[in-house]
Amino acid sequence: MARWHEMTASEVAEAVRGGATTAAKVADDCLRAVADRDPSLRAFVNLDPAAARTAARAAGDGPLAGVTVGVKDIIDAVGWPTECNSPIHKGYRPARDAAAVALLRAAGATILGKTVTTEFAFAHPGPTVNPHNAGHTPGGSSSGSAAAVAARLVHVALGTQTGGSVTRPGAFCGVFSMKPSFGLVPREGVKPLSESLDTIGWYGRSVADLALVLSIFDPAPVPKARGRLRIALCRQPPWTSASRPMKANIERAAGLLAAAGHVVAPFGHEALVAPLHAAQETIMVADAARSLCIERMHHADSLSERLRTRLAAGVAVTAEDERGARTVAERARHDFDLLLGSWDAVLLPPSPGEAPATLASTGDPAFNRVWTLLGTPCVGIPYGRGPGDLPLGIQLVGRRRDDAALLGVAAEVAAVLGAAA
Repeated sequence: MARWHEMTASEVAEAVRGGATTAAKVADDCLRAVADRDPSLRAFVNLDPAAARTAARAAGDGPLAGVTVGVKDIIDAVGWPTECNSPIHKGYRPARDAAAVALLRAAGATILGKTVTTEFAFAHPGPTVNPHNAGHTPGGSSSGSAAAVAARLVHVALGTQTGGSVTRPGAFCGVFSMKPSFGLVPREGVKPLSESLDTIGWYGRSVADLALVLSIFDPAPVPKARGRLRIALCRQPPWTSASRPMKANIERAAGLLAAAGHVVAPFGHEALVAPLHAAQETIMVADAARSLCIERMHHADSLSERLRTRLAAGVAVTAEDERGARTVAERARHDFDLLLGSWDAVLLPPSPGEAPATLASTGDPAFNRVWTLLGTPCVGIPYGRGPGDLPLGIQLVGRRRDDAALLGVAAEVAAVLGAAA
């Protein structure tokens, strides 16, 4: 029996379009995998096999034909509730798909179920464990989506990033991730946290899988072989917070790229990055206090203490401080576009190290905040292992609205590193 759940999205789509299988058979195989592994992994918060099979039978023969998708539980999908990991929204069922989900369905994808998020994609962790070691965090806030792809339960999964919620879980779980340029993917039908920062991203098992999903949102073709790349190595603040194994991993990746004939040199503009961490936090908490005002004002007792604390910090942000943070961000976006110059991508860690041995925290987003604030596309590539034999990885950052070009770079980099391109 074919193990469709083990294959990449690209392989499945080709098989379904070519008549080798059907979307319904692929969904059945994935549902068996979920039934076998998810009771211990807990990546799914709402799984309705009947709804998934109905979705599979209705799937068309588009570019994502038969590809199964997990949807983070702040994103609406008809057939499943959207509960945001909060009792406040328990049982809420949307009347229509979020725009991103509707576009995936129209391309032939099968929605398999809703994946675990931290509370309102912000602070308090959900029950998902790391698929490589159940005592370690899978990262967050897109915990269930990253874990489900890593455990071969779905082929791709949607997440969101406001700080580091796509890139970091991808690194911790050892899967490919893409946080596209801010505004590229429509956010209609997504419970907002920060209108200034929220970005829908996704996970896959190869760069080709990431590109397949991108093609639904961006018609620009992914370039093929580019020849010699120019990669800027960014030892950004807080480089000192990266673990020794992660630093060594990044340096090893840079060395392999240089040995393959690509240009790798220091970015040299880390001063631009330093003040942006505080600006991102200020904007994020101020936005969150407004976005979650109903929950904060009328359902405070149903919020976790951790979330109440973060929202209180947002309420306390002064107008002057928020204006200052937004001014810093706007200037930095303009400067980064210029400083990237002829570089094809920036190379840096996706996280301080391997997934921490805790389920009470989703890890530190220090290596993600800046790029979310700048609105740049980011691709995470699994590469290397930490001292606990957990995944490490690298992160590539490109120009705003040049997402397809960054995936072209990522394919070449993955090939050099021996990762799936």
